[in-house]
Amino acid sequence: MNNHQKSTFHPLGDFLNPALALLGQGLIKSPIWQKLNFANHPYLCKGLNCIKKFIQFNH
Repeated sequence: MNNHQKSTFHPLGDFLNPALALLGQGLIKSPIWQKLNFANHPYLCKGLNCIKKFIQFNH
């Protein structure tokens, strides 16, 4: 990747990371998120846990 590509996509990442973190923080703390039971849907659960870990890691 050259310097032009880095400068083009860097501001987009700076904008999206805080927005995703705030969205994820709201989802994790919401009562709906806490009440959902994904035990019968392992693939959905795995995907949502992956998203949750990503959001917590970037927060």
